[in-house]
Amino acid sequence: MKSSFAIALNTFKETIRDRVLSVIVVFALAMIVASLWLATISLEQQARMMKDFGLTAVTLFGLVVAVFAAGNLVRKELEKRTVFFIFSKPVGPAQFIVGKFFGLALTVFLVVLGMGVFLFVVTWLVAGDAAGSVLLATLLIYFQVVVVMAVTVFFSTFASAILSSVLGVCVFIAGQLSHNVLSLTRLGEGEVLKALSWVVFIAIPNLAAVDAKPSVVGEGSIAWGQTALWLGYLIAYMIVALLAASWVFRRKEF
Repeated sequence: MKSSFAIALNTFKETIRDRVLSVIVVFALAMIVASLWLATISLEQQARMMKDFGLTAVTLFGLVVAVFAAGNLVRKELEKRTVFFIFSKPVGPAQFIVGKFFGLALTVFLVVLGMGVFLFVVTWLVAGDAAGSVLLATLLIYFQVVVVMAVTVFFSTFASAILSSVLGVCVFIAGQLSHNVLSLTRLGEGEVLKALSWVVFIAIPNLAAVDAKPSVVGEGSIAWGQTALWLGYLIAYMIVALLAASWVFRRKEF
């Protein structure tokens, strides 16, 4: 536990000081501010447009930070060969993966939360709408992003940093469409199609199930019970991804 905590703390310090991260965050805040201009061209929909565009920016840039940092998380240690120094101490592959993941997860949390709070303040000051639902939606966005981050870490144990990041983005996109997969079974009565649909539905995390943006912009309401169940599912999915990453990393020859 102490080893994982030390690795997590060191990873957090490294990632939070990354200049590329600062540039991404600044650009994300600029995109949120740009939503002010979009809001001015809408008729009596200023707050709605700001929240819609702003949450989209939070999701996009949170995802960018998560997948590209996660793609380099393990690969960087291998290329610099610092992993040999780490494993010379009483640190196992699982402790290494978990420590790295939670260090980056803390960094991503601060980034996503910062963008969410900024959006909340801007919406409040400009549109006079202090919607706490914006902060809730931001928290759920973080859960989506951190699950994709765990999957990206898994890919990074056997693939290049770029490929891992690209695959992470693909998982995120597929996760937004996962709930539509089962509708394919309505196209026919083939058992093979139904079986494949279920396999894809289980293998791909259903990220859309915890998307609160539609309710924030007034397109529906949140089913709290169902959302809580899907959050539990996503947490379990994240744990399985990290266990798989630890297993693959343990089998690597250094």
